[in-house]
Amino acid sequence: DTQLEDSRQQKDPLPLQSFPLDAEITAQFVKFELVTWWGDYGGLQYFDIERQIGPCRCIKELNITEENNQAKWDRDILIYYELENFHQNHRQYADSRDDKQLNGDRLKSDGFPDLPFSDCEDPHNNVYDNSTEKTLPIVPCGSIANSLFNDTVKLFFQDSSGLDRPVSLLNTGIAMPFDKKRFNNPVNDIELKKMLENKIAKPRDWTKQLWELDPDDSSNNGLENEDLIVWMRVSALANFRKLWRRVDHDDPKHTELKDGLNTAYPYFLEIEYNYDVSGFNGRKKVIIARDNEFGAKNTAMGWIAISAAIFFFSFGFLFSALTRLDQ
Repeated sequence: DTQLEDSRQQKDPLPLQSFPLDAEITAQFVKFELVTWWGDYGGLQYFDIERQIGPCRCIKELNITEENNQAKWDRDILIYYELENFHQNHRQYADSRDDKQLNGDRLKSDGFPDLPFSDCEDPHNNVYDNSTEKTLPIVPCGSIANSLFNDTVKLFFQDSSGLDRPVSLLNTGIAMPFDKKRFNNPVNDIELKKMLENKIAKPRDWTKQLWELDPDDSSNNGLENEDLIVWMRVSALANFRKLWRRVDHDDPKHTELKDGLNTAYPYFLEIEYNYDVSGFNGRKKVIIARDNEFGAKNTAMGWIAISAAIFFFSFGFLFSALTRLDQ
C-alpha cells in the first residue's frame, strides 16, 4: 500500500498533538501515526505511540468507513498490542522464569509458595517484608513477568442517537490452549487473596497484586490469567505483536455489532498509557484486525518462511550438484 510506505519513509510524517493531561503527568505530548492498510485477510488500523512516559489517557477516532466495506470488518475482530525494539529473545531475559512455580508446584511443606528457582535472579526472586520479618517469594518471579505489558485499550462506538457506547471486549480465549495447561495457581482459585496475602510478594514493577489481575473471573485470575500467559510466551523477534482482546459480538448490550463492526458507526479508542518504552528506545502500537482461518496478517512470518525455503532449496541444489560430480 502506497500510503503505508510513504508515511514510513518520511522522517517525521505527523506533527505532535497535545492532549489535556493531569498535573502529575510528566509527558504531555503523544505522537500518533494513523495508517490504513488493507492486507489479504482484513483491515488493520495502526496507532503508533512514540516514547510515551508516564500514565495518561488519550482518545483516537477510528476510520473504518472510507474506502472500506462491511465484509472486511466481519465478525471475530481481534485487538493486538505491538512492541518494537523489545528483545524478549535475550537469553538471560528468556531464562528468567521458574516454570515449576508457574505450574503451581513450587511449594513448601505447609502448602504455600516457596522461594523460586535460581534462574529468577535478583532482584526479581524475593522480597524481605519488614512487617513480618520474613523473606517472601515473588510470584511470578523473573524479568519476563516483571515486565508484563499493562497498557489498557477500550473501544467505543457512537450509535444512531449520538450516544457513545462501549464495545464489550473478552480477555479470555486469547492464550494458546497448550500454554494454559502450564500455568496453575498454587492454591484454590476462589481463595487467592485469602490464601496468598502476606505469603507472597508481587513483581517489583507491578501496580497490582497477583490476585487482582482479574478479580471478576476466578478462572482467569492469578497465574492462570491469560494476559500473563500470553506475555510469558517470549517472542523470537525484537518487533512482535501479542493478542490482547477479542470483540464480544454476542453481547446483547450492542446487538448492532453481532455481525461485525458496522461501518455505519463512528468508532474510537481510549488508550491508557502505563507501559514505558523509553528505556529500550521502543514504540507501541495498537492493531485491530479480523481473524480468519489463517490467523491475522503477519508479514514477518511470511518472510521467515520464504527465507527458509530459499535456504533449503539452495543447499538442496548444491548437494545434488556435488553428488552428480562425484558420480
